[in-house]
Amino acid sequence: MRLPKFTRAAACGLSAIVLAAVAASSAAAQSAGQPVIPRSADGHPDLQGIWSSQWLTPVERPASVKALVLDEAQARKLTSEILTRADEGNPLDPELSNPDAKSLAIVRGQYRSSQIIDPPDGKLPLNDAGRAAMRGYIGGLDGPEQRMTTERCIGGVGWAPLQIRSANMLHRIVQTPNYVVLHTEAYDDLRIIPVGVPHMPRAVSPPGGDSTARWDGDVLEVETRNFAPDLSTHGIVTVLSPKAVIVERFELVSPDELIYRYTVNDPEYYSSPWTAEYSLARTRDQMYEYACHEGNYSLRGMLWGARRQQREAGGGK
Repeated sequence: MRLPKFTRAAACGLSAIVLAAVAASSAAAQSAGQPVIPRSADGHPDLQGIWSSQWLTPVERPASVKALVLDEAQARKLTSEILTRADEGNPLDPELSNPDAKSLAIVRGQYRSSQIIDPPDGKLPLNDAGRAAMRGYIGGLDGPEQRMTTERCIGGVGWAPLQIRSANMLHRIVQTPNYVVLHTEAYDDLRIIPVGVPHMPRAVSPPGGDSTARWDGDVLEVETRNFAPDLSTHGIVTVLSPKAVIVERFELVSPDELIYRYTVNDPEYYSSPWTAEYSLARTRDQMYEYACHEGNYSLRGMLWGARRQQREAGGGK
């Protein structure tokens, strides 16, 4: 259908205003010595591309470290300690299985000792229910539902909040005015996030929760809630109850650095909300198909072994 002439003219005038505002903003940034970030046709920061989160920084701050920001010597020391633990092949530390990364997370040029920035001590504020969920999730063998969704090849690394794993930490972002698509290489996780729409009814609980986005100035903010009860506890170090609300913020601070910050509000498992942050770095690496079968194939054997141990402990055959 052809638009009326006055409507097309108005649309052209609006586009010109947006482009003029973007140009003025870029000129101001250049004069202030700030990096000029790329923008989409509608004036928002252009987040599109492939981004890497191949860092060694753990979610929680190590007991031997007190400060969030480290100098280069401190960063080298902590990096060496983490890689040494990885070489030991500790089976109880899934964050460190053959890591691709060789550096701590760098945010605005600063080395970070933990992803958690609040609470200030860098520790998860788990309550008793959260600690019980953590123990059951990592070590539970009552049934397949207790095992990590990543171990079962279901996914979860690319769900909210984005988790750093030891390998395959590439993310592709595709952006339109109405949607943001976030594709994570690990477990082939795919999130199609609508912009500017309300959440679905509470009864609708997708595996990775219901996500909606909005622009807060130049920051893309994504809120996720209504996690599927059987799959909500999916983290490597973190656990989530079905009542959790996650707010993620994506801030493009330079053409090659995208700061990712998220806040978890989950009174069922945590005594207070907590916030984590790290940077995604633009990369020319390519994403490849991710195939995951090992966990599913071995799950039967793990559960069978647990039943045998129970029989032996009880004196049965």
